[in-house]
Amino acid sequence: MKSLLLGSALLFASSLTSNAIANSLEAMRHGIENAPRLQALSINPNGDIWASGVKGHVLVSSDDGKTWQLKVVPDAQELQFRDIWASGQTIYLLAAGDGSNSRLYKSIDNGQTWLNQYTMANPKGFINCFDFWDKDNGIVIGDTIDNQVFMLKTSDGGAHWQRLKDAPQANDGGEGGFSASGSCARVDGNQQAWLTTGATSTARLLRTNDRGATWSSTPLPFPNSSTGGIFSAIPKSGFAFGGQMKPAIITGFYRNAGHWQAINNIPLTGAIYGSDSFNKNVIVVNPDGAALSKDNGITWQRISSDPYWVVEMSDSGQAWLAGPYGRISRINLMPD
Repeated sequence: MKSLLLGSALLFASSLTSNAIANSLEAMRHGIENAPRLQALSINPNGDIWASGVKGHVLVSSDDGKTWQLKVVPDAQELQFRDIWASGQTIYLLAAGDGSNSRLYKSIDNGQTWLNQYTMANPKGFINCFDFWDKDNGIVIGDTIDNQVFMLKTSDGGAHWQRLKDAPQANDGGEGGFSASGSCARVDGNQQAWLTTGATSTARLLRTNDRGATWSSTPLPFPNSSTGGIFSAIPKSGFAFGGQMKPAIITGFYRNAGHWQAINNIPLTGAIYGSDSFNKNVIVVNPDGAALSKDNGITWQRISSDPYWVVEMSDSGQAWLAGPYGRISRINLMPD
């Protein structure tokens, strides 16, 4: 989806114990005026942290955020890299934009060189998010084309990206995704994926259990408007978050014992842009700040009033947050 709010703030790193937020704050990466906004993160299993954003910006840290290296993608200085995925030496990038500004890149040498694997040929096309089950198998969601939700899939490491002919038919109103944080497409396990939509008569959660061969569609009562819908989902813990950007309305839902229940107590204003979870800990972010639940979404506390676009958590409970002015934060979540 093309429209996104802008913001500015300082981002800090903090540590969370099981009881309270630690008092000490540490700046992981200082922002500077007019630095690019970061909108996507990927935690490589090898420990590297990757971040990407507007103006072709791609960063990596191999020392737990102490230093950051800029990776240059040729002829991509004006592209908006709104999603990124990393495993070993393999890195994928998704550029979101109108027509040919929607592209997919791959590196097999840790970002030293890049191959443009896919460029949108339709001038009305706009891709939003992707995710990968492994280095060879991935899926992409984009805005509606020809009355069908636009999806791409690869099973050969991106050598061929093919449009899914059996993707769901689109709802009325130009159904699309929101590329705010790279979390409108998320996979889980070896077969499952959740893709989220909005900007239509009914926002939907699209789910597959067989890597896109078949789909189920779950409508959820998010705001129905051009800036409203589901922005982010977490299949491993059953959450879907979103709302409306203009005017600012926040709505979150999570699945509990087979049914969906509204979350009405998140202490943020506006649509949730990004989300992720670790055990019972759930973090949500947007331009109004960040909020944490330590009991699987039952109660929430605000942990920052600074804008964030994206949050990603590692398997060890370390959360990384990123947003405007190229700033990056880290929060260590300790198991209860």
